Amino acid sequence: MPILTQLLPFVLLFDQSDLAEVFSECFYEDLLKHCQDHLLVKLAKHLDFTPLEAACAAYRHTQGAGAPATYPIAMLVRCLLVGYLEGLSLRDLEQRLYSDMLIRWFVGASAFGRVPDFTTLDRFECWVRTYQHDLYNTTVLKQIDAMFPQSSRLNQVGDTYAMRANVAQEDLTHRLRHTVRRLLEQAVQTMPDLLTPIVSRFPWHKLFGALEEKLDFWLNKAERRQRLEATALAAQDLHQRFFTALQAHPSAKYPEVRTWVGYLGKILHDEVLILTEPAPDGSLIHLRTTKERRNDPETSLLIGSATDPEATFRMHGEEEKDITLGYNVQVAVSLDGFIHATQAYTGAVPDQSGVAPLIATQIEHQETCPPKLIYDTAAGSGKTRAEVEQVSGGKTQLVARQMPYEKRSERFGPYDFTLSEDGQSLTCPNGKISTTAYASGSADGRNFRFFACQCWRNGEPPKRMKATKKQPGADLSLRCPLWEQCREKNSGPGEMRQVFISDYRQQVLQAADYNQTDIFKCEMKQRPLVERVIFELTHYNGARRCRGIGLNYADWQAKMCAVSYNLKLWMRKIGSGRGEARRIAAVD
Repeated sequence: MPILTQLLPFVLLFDQSDLAEVFSECFYEDLLKHCQDHLLVKLAKHLDFTPLEAACAAYRHTQGAGAPATYPIAMLVRCLLVGYLEGLSLRDLEQRLYSDMLIRWFVGASAFGRVPDFTTLDRFECWVRTYQHDLYNTTVLKQIDAMFPQSSRLNQVGDTYAMRANVAQEDLTHRLRHTVRRLLEQAVQTMPDLLTPIVSRFPWHKLFGALEEKLDFWLNKAERRQRLEATALAAQDLHQRFFTALQAHPSAKYPEVRTWVGYLGKILHDEVLILTEPAPDGSLIHLRTTKERRNDPETSLLIGSATDPEATFRMHGEEEKDITLGYNVQVAVSLDGFIHATQAYTGAVPDQSGVAPLIATQIEHQETCPPKLIYDTAAGSGKTRAEVEQVSGGKTQLVARQMPYEKRSERFGPYDFTLSEDGQSLTCPNGKISTTAYASGSADGRNFRFFACQCWRNGEPPKRMKATKKQPGADLSLRCPLWEQCREKNSGPGEMRQVFISDYRQQVLQAADYNQTDIFKCEMKQRPLVERVIFELTHYNGARRCRGIGLNYADWQAKMCAVSYNLKLWMRKIGSGRGEARRIAAVD
């Protein structure tokens, strides 16, 4: 205490800010002596933030009116990265910036200085997500490739994982009402003059219910059905009014309103069938069953909530745990463990649709592609193989087990027939040749036709197989000996056989040969690597649940979670700072 009393006059001679800076430097110097193995300390040594800071410099204008910037871009860039490395929300990140001195040092704040609050961080993240969507991912991958140049030349394994949407599933009544409210909000903001004639004399009580209607859990089954029917009919009426009004204007006008009109129309189309005449029970609507929706390709992207209409159901099984309302995220991982590509799609998009874009995004942002991409059976179709071959210019081979075509039917399939080298004729297993082919209207390929006259020895098929009182039966010894293996059991004698030949037949045949090799068997044993990476993403890097709303945010979060994973793996591969120092000293 006497010493402090003697030093106090000298301390008071210093400027307060200078004194705080001196104490801050001393404190950080002592802190870093004990934290050399910490992730943030190692990142500060090895990660070059210059490209990130340069790309984000446009966040602030340099000319014109406005107050000077409170926080430098370098600090905001590092804050955003720390949030994903630590799995923090922006509010939690703000608290950690005040309480965690090592984080303060990493982002460039002094021990006693101000740090950005969550609103400032949110504005910056929104700007980066909009204008520099792939910046962090591309920058980190380039620096990883510079240190591990062999990584981009290794084979990769791919798969998908579910990212749950940040919403709760709504029942149909509440989904329709919520969608209409959001539609009206957009209409009030963008087309107020046109809204009045559209909603004139509209029965709002049928759509939204009476002023003090009963809550759902007080209703019995019949009352709930009655409320749903009234809501659906009123929503259909309002949808038709908006649709008719918008037809009188160019399609480029009122895009937000048109989007929500489309969402409302899709929900009605997917879930409800408006009856022209009342059903026997007096109902005016028919709720579409699961089977009816599956038979309609337009209902594959079911909207589960009006809060996030871009989130759909990802079904990887029939059990409830296999069905997720959210997004389907593609991942491509090199055999040394680094994630080289990730892309989010709405949940109902099938896995095979995103395989080729995994290669395309690497070519676009990293100017490289892997020699092989190892995937599961979902990518085993010829079309997917052809897409990968096309986007990579033949540089990437897709390795996957083939689709089980032979299990669909016991009769001869397309690959039991032989296609000529010029592709103009098809030979059946019995040696008959067909040159009659027509383009398929439902798939990429042609339908070859084998007529009944080719399948009977005398060239004239009988009128019937079995004998009747008036006519004798067919002489079965005259028909093709492979008839029963080629035709359905109830096929008539005059029925032709149609064989679909895919445009991707060559890719399937090449894959069939390759999949018999020992190399393929070894590569399939490497595929489980991606499962371990996905486990780390979803359990330790915050990739399981989307924090925001919409597909764009889901894709941004998936990329930032991949950045977090890659940085942690990079630092693990470098090893302990103290251990490295000891190894160098031992060599000396």
